[in-house]
Amino acid sequence: MTAQRSIRWRMFVLFCATAGALLAVCYAGFYLLFERVVREQLDRRLGEVAAPIIADLVLDPEEKDVDLLDIPDEYFEVLDTSGAVLQRSKNLRVNLPVAARPGFETVDLPGEGEIRLMVIPFQVGEETWLFVSGESTRDVNAALATLRHFALALLPASLLATAIVFGLYSNQLLARIEAVVGQLRQFVSDASHELRTPLAVLQGETELLLTKPRTPAEYETATRVMDSELKKLSRIVDGLFTLSMADAGQLRIAPEPLYLEEVLEEACGLAAPLASQKEIHIERHLDRDVLLHGDPAFLRQLFLIFLDNAIKYSPPGTRVGVTLAKDNDVRIRFQDQGIG
Repeated sequence: MTAQRSIRWRMFVLFCATAGALLAVCYAGFYLLFERVVREQLDRRLGEVAAPIIADLVLDPEEKDVDLLDIPDEYFEVLDTSGAVLQRSKNLRVNLPVAARPGFETVDLPGEGEIRLMVIPFQVGEETWLFVSGESTRDVNAALATLRHFALALLPASLLATAIVFGLYSNQLLARIEAVVGQLRQFVSDASHELRTPLAVLQGETELLLTKPRTPAEYETATRVMDSELKKLSRIVDGLFTLSMADAGQLRIAPEPLYLEEVLEEACGLAAPLASQKEIHIERHLDRDVLLHGDPAFLRQLFLIFLDNAIKYSPPGTRVGVTLAKDNDVRIRFQDQGIG
């Protein structure tokens, strides 16, 4: 039980670590994508706002329209190629700390905070002027901060929900695995227990034959006993092989035409040594010429399972009945006198 809990705990920790890492990567990727989108929108808006103002300046350079602009969180300047300020918006108390070259940059303006700037060159007659369009990044930073807080709150909640779901399903999965492993252990335990008896009988008969010369009748009796025990071993080994093939996903059914009564006869013959040990008689009531398409090896193995159970749980000296009847369909019945 402690080992099972340890396995479950390791699986739970590994899953939580993996899920947490994947969720963190997803949230980080979404945040970076969102940040890129909102900053690109800001840059695009700077250009859209600047376009009509530049058009007016080109038409009438003497007008001081930029000096009259007073739009909250938006700032404008007009520079010549030397960087001298020709005009600036009314809400600017100091010149913008901008390099006199085209492009984007982000600066800190005393009293205003972080500002995103776009420098656009344009022609006025034979001169080249620079128009600076700026906007506060306060709203963008606020949106990003809200998203960060939301992600930081949602990440643990998502991980907790995922862990709960995993815990519920992992318990069911592990329960199924434990059931399969339990069945396998029981089968191996039963098989090993059943192997001891025929091996002990074979060893005893072999030692008995080697101790001194025997009569032909004694040799024949010993050989029959050894043949019976070898059939038992073959049946057990066949079962182990079938189990290993099924566990490896390599079990293949090869159906072919067969007579079902012949397969049942073979199974009864293989089960006869086990029945004789308990003085149990196998009674057969088999219709003839029952043609079927199936895999004879696996059908024989299936019938042996029923016969083994019937013999195993029947009192000594009783009977086990095997019936094969064919009417509109095929019916096979195994009867024993055990409990239930």
